[in-house]
Amino acid sequence: MLIRRMVPVVLLAVFALAAPVRAQENLKIAIVNTARIFSEMQETKDLKQKIENDRKSLEATDQQKQQDLNAKKQARDLLKPDSPEFQSRNQEYLKAAIDYRAWKEMMQMELDRTQKEQMKGLFEKIESAVGEIAAQRGLDLVLAEQHPEFPPTLDAITSDQLRSIIAGRNILFASPKADISADVITLLDAKYKSRG
Repeated sequence: MLIRRMVPVVLLAVFALAAPVRAQENLKIAIVNTARIFSEMQETKDLKQKIENDRKSLEATDQQKQQDLNAKKQARDLLKPDSPEFQSRNQEYLKAAIDYRAWKEMMQMELDRTQKEQMKGLFEKIESAVGEIAAQRGLDLVLAEQHPEFPPTLDAITSDQLRSIIAGRNILFASPKADISADVITLLDAKYKSRG
């Protein structure tokens, strides 16, 4: 009698557990390696080249400003420290030194801000392209694969650093066919090329 009452309860539990399993069977999942996409997409390569050119131009301007500042200092140092001309040149030198430091700090802040805006913009483009490909393929979920590398020798890192590397690996296994990174790069490059 007790067994007869238990059978419907057991059957109900089995069906309740089986329903989510069936729903998960139809779930389509893919992965993307955002670090790979960032480094391989053409727009990133072009931006890196532009940043390098800007950096070289900034370094040339910086060297010129340093030479001008040194010239002002040398002109001041040729004079006697107790002369009115020395005081005038000293004021000129100090103002130029302050202006130079302010210019250098402002340029560094501007460079950092520009790079952060560009990185954010690239990530938003990656995110959009992933969404397009996911919609085309009927994917339900796309995970960003992070795969920090172990150093050649573990002696070079602490236990905490090793723990951090292990914790940073968010995908333990994925079939190569689950990785849509190459398709995302192709789509991004095509869009970038079409923009000119």
